[in-house]
Amino acid sequence: MPTPSPTSAAGRRPNRRGESTRTHVLDVALGLLSGGRPEAVSVNLVAREAGVTWGAVQYQFGDADGLWAATLGHILATAGPVVWAKPSTTSTADRVAELVDLAWTALGSAYYTARTTLQSALARTRAELACDYPHTATALDAVDETWAVQFQAFLEDLPVDPAHIGAVCAFLPAALRGMHSEYVFGSRLDVDHALAGLREAVTAYLMTTTEPTSVAPPRRGRKR
Repeated sequence: MPTPSPTSAAGRRPNRRGESTRTHVLDVALGLLSGGRPEAVSVNLVAREAGVTWGAVQYQFGDADGLWAATLGHILATAGPVVWAKPSTTSTADRVAELVDLAWTALGSAYYTARTTLQSALARTRAELACDYPHTATALDAVDETWAVQFQAFLEDLPVDPAHIGAVCAFLPAALRGMHSEYVFGSRLDVDHALAGLREAVTAYLMTTTEPTSVAPPRRGRKR
């Protein structure tokens, strides 16, 4: 099935010039957000840096919520080939190490910085974001869901318990994001040591079995 052509905020199908303007604005927004400065979350700043009017932004995106949602979609459309790769190892330990290294690199990318800047500057909580920027909140969920799916796809062919893979995909992204936040904040985190421990812990968990271990009954002494 062919991919439908993008439409403007008003539902109009943009011409080639309109598509070029839209992509340019999104590139500028991504570039500003990737700098990590909270003031980058300004539609007026994006319009000024892109050399377009507020009316042009409105035509393409509707409002700030539409612009930020489209920016997150732009991240999804452009970040994958840069950040992610297919696994090149087969053993569980090597696969986990490869995944952790790829994810850590992704966390340091301009794409993840832009996502984090946008999320932290727009709202303090997920509920607040959903109330004030509903389209952006939905787009942010899509980015995070894609991240989780990529983790799952990276591990799913390993000869381990699928339930353990599911658990790892649930907690590992959050653990890595927390470690990266500590690293960026400048805490006394020994990153290499922490990542090594995380790799070993995840590998050990994946390689454990959920089958109950048989325990021999206690031996009874002979009656005298």
